[in-house]
Amino acid sequence: MKMEQDLVYLVWKDVKTGNKYKVAKLYKQDNTFYFKYILENVKEAQKDGFKLLVAFPQINALYDNPQLFAIFAARLPEPTRPEIKEILETYGMTEYDDFELLKRSGAKLPTDNYEFVR
Repeated sequence: MKMEQDLVYLVWKDVKTGNKYKVAKLYKQDNTFYFKYILENVKEAQKDGFKLLVAFPQINALYDNPQLFAIFAARLPEPTRPEIKEILETYGMTEYDDFELLKRSGAKLPTDNYEFVR
């Protein structure tokens, strides 16, 4: 029996060329989070300067964690922020769920070239 999984792709954008690459998969299955590079896409992105994430140094590894990886959770607003209700409403949410917020918002920051897409 196949278990249902929640999946998003980590996209890296090369600022010089504007090329975007789906460099990894982040998914949740059976209450565990998994991160895995997409080998062929990483090799292409590396030609444009992509570097493996420090938190995930092994290109062939499947990383797992019972919670959303800290490197990605840090891209989201804290659930204790005073305006969190308004932030959640912006994305059609009523309750804080870190992975759902990451999927809906893309967790894009102005300080780097990463975002998540479905």
